[in-house]
Amino acid sequence: MLKDFNVINIKTSFFSLLVDIVGKEEIPLSFDSPLIIREILVQLSSMIGKNFEENIFSSRGTLSKYIILGINGKDIRRFDGLDTMIKDGDEISFLPAIAGG
Repeated sequence: MLKDFNVINIKTSFFSLLVDIVGKEEIPLSFDSPLIIREILVQLSSMIGKNFEENIFSSRGTLSKYIILGINGKDIRRFDGLDTMIKDGDEISFLPAIAGG
């Protein structure tokens, strides 16, 4: 069986309180062309709903300071942030930031 080289398959993983918002721990996604993480977040928002969008984005349309996004186990801030291009096989992890006092 030949692999379709135009399809990009990724996995999104959710942890802790985000599982309650999303309703599951993982969502596999497939795309016909490369996307940046920001575009994937918009797609996930339309799939999951307003509660997801309100918890992931700040009021300014940037990533909430209460969310840590990783790509293949590394913080996206080490790359191009929300403009990081994804590749076939990438895993995007959504973690709530831990704060204490």
